[in-house]
Amino acid sequence: MTVAEKIEALRQKMGNNGVDAVILPTSDPHMSEYIPAHWESRRWFSGFTGDAGTLVVTKGESLLWTDGRFFIQANQQLAGTPIQLMRMREPGVPTIEEYLAAHIQNGKAAVDGRLYSAKAAESLQKKLAESGASLVNVDLIKDIWTEDRPALPATPVYLLEERYSGKACADKLSQVRAELKKEGADAQLYSLLDDVAWATNLRASDIACNPFAIAFLLVTEKSAYLYLDADRLEAAAAAYLKQSGVEVRPYAQLPADLKNGFGAKKVLVSKTDVSFELYSCLTANKNIEILEGKDIVTHLKAVKNPTECENMRICHVYDGVALVRFKMELEYRMAAGEALTEWDASEIAHKYRTQMPDNRGDSFETIAAYGPNAAMMHYGPTAEIHSSLQPKSFLLVDSGGQYLTGTTDVTRTFVLGGLTQEEKECFTWVLKAHIDLADAKFPQGTTGKDLDALSRVQVWKHGLDYRCGTGHGVGYMGAVHEGPQGFRDITPLVPGMSITDEPGLYMEGRFGIRTENTLEVVEDEKTEYGQFYAFRPLTLFPIDRAAILPELLSPEETTYLNNYHKTVYEKLSPELTKEECSWLREACKPLGE
Repeated sequence: MTVAEKIEALRQKMGNNGVDAVILPTSDPHMSEYIPAHWESRRWFSGFTGDAGTLVVTKGESLLWTDGRFFIQANQQLAGTPIQLMRMREPGVPTIEEYLAAHIQNGKAAVDGRLYSAKAAESLQKKLAESGASLVNVDLIKDIWTEDRPALPATPVYLLEERYSGKACADKLSQVRAELKKEGADAQLYSLLDDVAWATNLRASDIACNPFAIAFLLVTEKSAYLYLDADRLEAAAAAYLKQSGVEVRPYAQLPADLKNGFGAKKVLVSKTDVSFELYSCLTANKNIEILEGKDIVTHLKAVKNPTECENMRICHVYDGVALVRFKMELEYRMAAGEALTEWDASEIAHKYRTQMPDNRGDSFETIAAYGPNAAMMHYGPTAEIHSSLQPKSFLLVDSGGQYLTGTTDVTRTFVLGGLTQEEKECFTWVLKAHIDLADAKFPQGTTGKDLDALSRVQVWKHGLDYRCGTGHGVGYMGAVHEGPQGFRDITPLVPGMSITDEPGLYMEGRFGIRTENTLEVVEDEKTEYGQFYAFRPLTLFPIDRAAILPELLSPEETTYLNNYHKTVYEKLSPELTKEECSWLREACKPLGE
């Protein structure tokens, strides 16, 4: 079926069900960022393959909302379809709520309530009510997307040993219960897959690049219930759960339990992290009181324990070694005149990461983007669709790995040949933005949002900006994008958190530049003004000196870069061969030498 045919089939279903609009978000029942193929209905109907976006179909129009990371990609992939691109947060572009309230007055908008958060549903219902419209929970796609729809994943579920996790499941549940008590609650449901993984010390491979099992966790004052089909559990994992006081129940049983009762009286709910459907099940239970609040596990897991912190430093050494070997092979093969592509670059990086100790694959699909492709922030080559590498301009490589010892995320923009003055200037401005944030020192209580301008001001000076966040939290053998910390967030940064520093510049049709390290929040000095914190780079790999205009760097920025490269060499060289050390020594030379 073509996109147009799929949209028409959906409109027929709408008519049969008395619905005036359908919303297809990029989501699953766990409010995941990266979702199993089974739930990728937005992608299937629209043909847009970006990681974020919402398709809305009415009787007369079809529209796709996405953010600035995907404008270029969406514009290309929607060409020739009946779907109109809606550029989120751009002047004159309505939100989905505003659009629906204006276009289906007194009508009905449908959404599969399993795939829409309770918070989003509440907000949409409020806006629709202004025009006499309403929101209904119904799955209209199940009878359209049938023959080629992938099954739900069910990979083996294994135990992440405590020498990696640093804390027992039973101890984590005690932490959760203590925090629940502070909130005046005696239960909370955890839908987010990284929440479940952290609390139980379980991992699986249900989603590509994400080491999670599709499961829910319900924690009460005295009990804990894991909603996961038991036949998926490896023997050691099953025994560990029993020892930890966790009862395993069938995955599909959760809605009934929420409606009928589970021994709790006051349930803390983070509406952003629970689906519309499950929230409706809770509200149907008249024996409980719902308290709106934060997701406790999300906040607990953001602060890594000492074992996790030490392990993450180790995994970044291995990751740096893999990147050294990747870059050396890329250079040698290009110098030999071999025809290479973006896909080749991606495969080379993957090859070396999988050779590292404790590696469990990539943490996301590698972005290897040459020249103009790098202006698409989340562009990704495939075996079928990719560009050839040429001995000029930039190759941007954003990649990461999953290790039993942590999760990595790093971006480098490599010089493949001659650069223009504009390319060098932009590269250096991005480097300044990166360094000025990474070198920050800040008082206790400072949030990521407080620090964001330290980075952006370096590109603002030139009338430029980037349509994405400056950085995000990173999980531990978990989600590469972890909350609540981030440089757009108001959560205070505290020691033990990890966060990326990744400013960039993206010139449509020409080139893209990004420099990214993962940073660890650490304690600095304590003065009469209180405790101060700072960042320490976890990522260990040189930044390409060939693109830097040294005269644009301040003395402090030059010192920071030279010290960083000195650390990179000291940390990686013991793990490298003599030839690799020679390459790294040259790559880490101080500016000016």
